[in-house]
Amino acid sequence: MNRKLKKIGKGFFIGIIVAILTLATAFWVLVYLFFTGGPAKTTRDIEKYEELLARPHLQTGYIVFPEKLPEGTLETDFYDYYRDTWNSPTLQTYLRCVYDDESYLAELTRLENTSKTYGNKKKMLLRDEKQKFRYPAYIAVENAAHKYEYALLTGKNEITYICTSFIYREDVEFNPDYLPYDYMTEEGRKFGSGYSIYYGSVSSDSISTYYTRDTIEEVTDAHLCMIDDSNFVVRVRLDEQGREMILECSYYTVDYKTFDEKETLYPELKGMQYLDLTADYENRSATVTYLDGAEQKTKTYPLKDHEE
Repeated sequence: MNRKLKKIGKGFFIGIIVAILTLATAFWVLVYLFFTGGPAKTTRDIEKYEELLARPHLQTGYIVFPEKLPEGTLETDFYDYYRDTWNSPTLQTYLRCVYDDESYLAELTRLENTSKTYGNKKKMLLRDEKQKFRYPAYIAVENAAHKYEYALLTGKNEITYICTSFIYREDVEFNPDYLPYDYMTEEGRKFGSGYSIYYGSVSSDSISTYYTRDTIEEVTDAHLCMIDDSNFVVRVRLDEQGREMILECSYYTVDYKTFDEKETLYPELKGMQYLDLTADYENRSATVTYLDGAEQKTKTYPLKDHEE
């Protein structure tokens, strides 16, 4: 009986150890998948080109790349590498195309006129004439948060399109001569040190990122004041003159004992030009300063109880 109990106790102990190891392994596998996105997906199949450009979580609009290959495309070379890593994807997309005369001219015209407008700010592709590249280049992203995106004029009727994110020089799967001379240098790897056509700023302390091919973006922002557990928010959009126009105001509170959330919307200032937001902590109120036409006005909102 004692021998049998010892065997049962030993088996039970081993079972617990195995269960713990299994759970620990599963946990670290999940952590690995969360941060690394799992094994990379790669392809050279040009038939998947349009599908790959439409993936979610790309943090690029592939704005220098053609949306679809023109009918006058005579020759292609294609490679795509993608991992959905945490916070920002790891990717390299390479496309080399040789066009007939008509399609080549159409692509040059498209690149020359590619832009994104944020309110009153228009951003074009940067033009580089063999200063940072071995070939003439149209640049959408350069040294911006470890990302690059550009098109190179690499030969007669030939354009090479490249997009990389967190890819080092030794890891590229295309001719490294297509990289800029200072690719992923220490200076270039500093966050925010480069250029991106996808960045638009509403105010000096707020930067929004719009990863689309859209020519005109509706740029929005929010101004906030906090009093205890209450938030008063003025939501605005940037118009074509660069003015912040009010979309709506809102008063938001959370009861942290019951986790009940309440929000009251105030649409009456919609369309007015935003100037300022101040808080009166003693009287628990928020005051919005705005322009109604050419007249400067203020409106004060009590931040006490929500209207029933």
